[in-house]
Amino acid sequence: MNGKIGAWIAVGIWAVALSASAQGAGRIVTVDLNKVFNDYYKTPIAQAKLKETVDTFTKEQDEMMANYKKGIDELNTLREEQEKSEYTAEVREQKRKAVAEKLAETQKLQRDIEDYRASHQKILQEQTQRMRQTILKEINDVISKEAGDQGYQLVLDKSGNTLNGVPAVIYSQDSLEITDDIIKILNKNQPKTTETPQPAEKKGNTK
Repeated sequence: MNGKIGAWIAVGIWAVALSASAQGAGRIVTVDLNKVFNDYYKTPIAQAKLKETVDTFTKEQDEMMANYKKGIDELNTLREEQEKSEYTAEVREQKRKAVAEKLAETQKLQRDIEDYRASHQKILQEQTQRMRQTILKEINDVISKEAGDQGYQLVLDKSGNTLNGVPAVIYSQDSLEITDDIIKILNKNQPKTTETPQPAEKKGNTK
């Protein structure tokens, strides 16, 4: 992850097709899903939990690396001592056995670190995906309900790009955008103890 916890919030191209409501004529509207995702109050909460997981993994891995480095230093010291001429042949043999044991120990530590890194990276990826999908589903449900209630025929993600790398929505009137409405609905039940998410800075497409 390289500490780039923010990369997990990118949203793919997404369109919700719905039948027109009997309450009014159907319309095609747009929504900026990147902005909705970033401004939803649950997103920074989920990111904070992920950061806690990353910090825990990093601390444990650093401790393992410190033990490994200590073992390497001890191994190098034993290697230097095993060939000292002032030692008897018997002592040098004992030193050589100590070197072999320490070498095996450090090799095991190295394997443990590699296994730890691989397994916990997988855990972090799964946790990231699970949280991301949970938030996306909540957003999808709100958009689908709003579209049904308002009689929209189609909701297009204006933040998405096509496979050719060009915007999926070339142009749309501002009056057709429902981004702020969706954010307001999502955040209406925001706990008072939770700070209101600040509007996301305009950046390049994160897809």
